[in-house]
Amino acid sequence: MADKSGGFSFDLLGIGGILKKNQLAMPPHQREFSWDSERVTQMIEDLTEAKETSKDHFLGTIVAIKDDDRGLLRIVDGQQRLTTTTILLSAIRNFLQTDTSANLIVEAIESEFLTTIDRRAQERIPRLALNVDDNEFFKRLIASKGDFSSLSPTRESHDLLVDAAKSCGDWVSRVAATHASSDVTNRLNDWLEYLENRATAVLLSVSDGSRAYKMFETLNDRGLRTSQADLVKAYLFGEVGDSRLPEAQAKWSSMRETLQELDDDDRTINFLWHSILATRKFIKADNLYDTISDDVRGSSNSAAYLDELEKLARTYVSTYHHSADRWQNLGPKARKALETINSFNPKPMRPLLLSIAAKMPDNEIEGCLSYLVSMTVRSIVSGSTRSGVIQDTYASTALGVYKGRIARSEELRNSLSNIAVSDVDFMESFSTAKSSKAALGRYYLHSLEAAKACDAEPWYIQNDDPSQITLEHIMPQKIHGITAWESISEEDHRRHVKRLGNLCLLQKTPNSNKANDFTSSIGAYEASPYKWTNMLAKQDSWGISEIVNRQQEMAELAVKTWPI
Repeated sequence: MADKSGGFSFDLLGIGGILKKNQLAMPPHQREFSWDSERVTQMIEDLTEAKETSKDHFLGTIVAIKDDDRGLLRIVDGQQRLTTTTILLSAIRNFLQTDTSANLIVEAIESEFLTTIDRRAQERIPRLALNVDDNEFFKRLIASKGDFSSLSPTRESHDLLVDAAKSCGDWVSRVAATHASSDVTNRLNDWLEYLENRATAVLLSVSDGSRAYKMFETLNDRGLRTSQADLVKAYLFGEVGDSRLPEAQAKWSSMRETLQELDDDDRTINFLWHSILATRKFIKADNLYDTISDDVRGSSNSAAYLDELEKLARTYVSTYHHSADRWQNLGPKARKALETINSFNPKPMRPLLLSIAAKMPDNEIEGCLSYLVSMTVRSIVSGSTRSGVIQDTYASTALGVYKGRIARSEELRNSLSNIAVSDVDFMESFSTAKSSKAALGRYYLHSLEAAKACDAEPWYIQNDDPSQITLEHIMPQKIHGITAWESISEEDHRRHVKRLGNLCLLQKTPNSNKANDFTSSIGAYEASPYKWTNMLAKQDSWGISEIVNRQQEMAELAVKTWPI
C-alpha cells in the first residue's frame, strides 16, 4: 500500500521489505546505535509471540528524508529497529551458511536484504549505512559472519552492536534447537518471509529535513526533541564541508560535553532554542531547524555559528549554578538570587539569564537577579508563568540585553514592567495561595520569617533541610474522627488545609512534637524560634477564620518580601 501527497509518501511494508526495496542511510552525524541487549531481546520476543500466534506485528513509523541525488533514504527515526532487523537477518544468514543445501537462501539474504550493487562503482554496498562513528564497524560486524573476535570495538555503541549480534545469534540457535535438523532451514526461511511481509512498519518518506521533523513530531508521542538536534547537527556539518568537518565535530562535541552538566533530557535542544531567543530572534521551539537552516548558510557562517554555540554553552550552564566561576567576582547577594531563581527552574526566563551572564555589566547583575527573584515568585503565586506574553517579553528583553540595548538593571525592569504582577494583584493572590509542594511552602514561610525579622534579603533560599525543619499543617491533613476538629466541615477542610495560612515551620527538637489537636500543639509552637509559628501560641483556638486572617497578614508582608 502506498500513498503520495504534498511532498511526502507513505508505504505499509514489512521491515525486511523496507530494507529489501531501498538503500537506507543515517544522516552522517545522527546519534549512535543505542539499544542494549534487553531492548533487542524485547523486540525479538515481541516478533516471536506475534509469529507463533499467526498475527502481524506492527513496528511503528519509520521516517526518512528523500535524497534523490544519491538515490537513497536518510533515516530520521527508525535507526534502532532497522539496525536490529539487519543484525537479525545477518544472524539467520550466519547460521544457514553451514548448510550447503541453504546456499541459495544465504545468497538471497546477502543480495536482497543486506547488500545491493552500485552499478556505477561496480561494487556491492550495504543496504543500511549507519552514522560516521558506527558505519565502518557495522559493516565489519555484518561481514564477519558471526566471528566477532577481531572487531575491536572502540566506542560504547560498538559494544552495543556486538551485544545485539550475540543476542540475535543466540536467538537463532534457540529457534533451530526447537526443530528437527532437517526442518531448520524451512523454519528460518519462514522467519525471513515474516520479517519481509508481516513484521510491518509505515515508511514515511519526506522531501526535506524540516518536513521530516514536523511529521515525526506529529506521529510520535515523545516528539522529536533529540532528533531535531540531530537534524541541526547534520545540517551544520553538511554546510561546513569535508575540509572543516573535524573542526565542526570538535566544537559540537565540546558543546554537548558542556551541556552534560545539566539534568535535562532535552538539554541540547533547549539550549539551541534558548540561545536563538537570546541572541537572534523570537521563534517557537518547533521552528528551530527551519530557523537555523534559513539563517546559517555556507561553510564560514556554519563554522562561526558552531564556535558561537561552543562558547555560549559554557555561559548557559553557568546560569544553572550559582557557584560557577562566572559569578565569583560578584557579591553574595547576586549568587543568592541566582540560587533562588534556579530553585524554581523558570524556563521562560532561561534566555534572559543567558543574556545577563553573557552581556550585562557585572555591577548591574545583582540588581537584575534580585528583581528576577521577585518576578518569579509573583508569577508563580499569581499563576501566570506560562502565558505567551510572558515568554515573548522575557525573550525580547533577553535579545535587548544581548544586543546592548539594555545595559542597566533599571532598563531591564522597564522592559519587563508589562508582565510584572502589581502589589495589589500579588497581595490578593497571596492571600488565598495554597502550596501542594513542601519545598515551595518552606521557601515562602522562610522568606516571610526573615522579612518579619527585618532581614535585608528575606527572599533567598535558607536552611531547607527537611530533617531539621519540617513544614506542618496546623489544621491536620486528616481530621476525620478527631473530636477537636469535628466542627470543621469536609468542604471547608478541603478548601483551606493547604493554604499558606494553615502552614508553619517547626525545628526538630525534643520539644517540637506537634499533636493532632491545636491545644495540645501550643507548647511546640511556643518553643519555636520562628515568629510566624510562635505567634500561634497566642491563639485560643484554630479554625477557618484564623487561617484566613493569618494569611492576610502574610500577604501584606509578602509585598515587601518580594518587592518590584
